Amino acid sequence: MHPLTARRALDAWERGQRSDPQGRALALLSAVLPDMSREQLARLPVGQRDALLMRLRERTYGTQVKGFALCPKCGVRLEFGLDLKNYAVTKSLEHKIPPEVLAVDGYEIRFRVPDSIDLAYIAQFPDVGTARMVLIGRCVLAARKDGHPVGAHELPEPVIEKLGERMEELDPLSYLSLSIECARCNHQWLSLMDIGSLFWQEVARSAERLLGDVHTLAISYGWSESEILAMSEARRRFYLEQIPQQPAAAAPGKERRRP
Repeated sequence: MHPLTARRALDAWERGQRSDPQGRALALLSAVLPDMSREQLARLPVGQRDALLMRLRERTYGTQVKGFALCPKCGVRLEFGLDLKNYAVTKSLEHKIPPEVLAVDGYEIRFRVPDSIDLAYIAQFPDVGTARMVLIGRCVLAARKDGHPVGAHELPEPVIEKLGERMEELDPLSYLSLSIECARCNHQWLSLMDIGSLFWQEVARSAERLLGDVHTLAISYGWSESEILAMSEARRRFYLEQIPQQPAAAAPGKERRRP
């Protein structure tokens, strides 16, 4: 996997502008994995998709990631850091996750782990409980109780909890919780890490900054967008620094003072 070049980052940013968080994650991967269709990427287990995003992020910006969270108690904005080297990316990518059968409390459940399409679908349900049951219904392929077929909605809560635990064991990077402590009020809580959203925010900021640079260089030198994007970041920065700074305009109705 190659890092996101300036051109690929802009293309991914443009394609993901009107997408939901799942679509934006897939737009980033599509930019560097042309041999995989969007459908194939969308059908990857969520943890394996996020492992690819971690690897792409590492090769583009490095392993150190900064994120922000709001304290649910006092509302202060907190910054936290992550090191992607702490996650078993290679192991997740090498591990295949076919449908599996779970036997628990007299139930026999054939299921698969969630993918991006599942997460995009359940996002329409604002109630967490409803979204959870819809997800179970999509991922349970068949279920039987003492040899008799049962629906996913008939599974008791203890069985659903065991099923969720098994899904996390099979696809561990799909559910990554962060322990955060507020420096102001000392409140502690768990938050889910969403590498797709964190990475997307970085790419979006970089793309907007890059387009501003393209605009400035095109006006100053007459170069095309393609010519500017083909340059390294160091060369673009050098040329930007050679552009004379325009003097600040005088306030309306006031005479500018002479030096």
